[in-house]
Amino acid sequence: MKGHLKNLLLIIRTTPFNTVSVPEALRMSIGLTVHDNRVSILLIDNGVWNSLRVAPHTIGRPDINDSMELFSACGIRVFADEVSLKERNITECDGHVEKLSRQEALGLIAGSDVVISFG
Repeated sequence: MKGHLKNLLLIIRTTPFNTVSVPEALRMSIGLTVHDNRVSILLIDNGVWNSLRVAPHTIGRPDINDSMELFSACGIRVFADEVSLKERNITECDGHVEKLSRQEALGLIAGSDVVISFG
């Protein structure tokens, strides 16, 4: 329905290096903003490794940083689950990533019209 804003959530559960699904999910999230969609990304489980500033191109993997830099211009918000961060001893995230409590992460999932999971 035109003019009806949908809340779309992409959940990323995998590391930036094991598969090309992460860069593809990030590219797809940008494309989803073209229509009346509010797009968010939740990094959880091993997906929180994507919250770090890494250089995957040095090992021949697609660079996710290009997509991350476009997110604010496209209105995409990126969240990282604090429990997953703590379990992996990750204390600092890239500046584009907002930390969420587990309860807030569950609320984000419950409040989404569409949830797409990667990983």
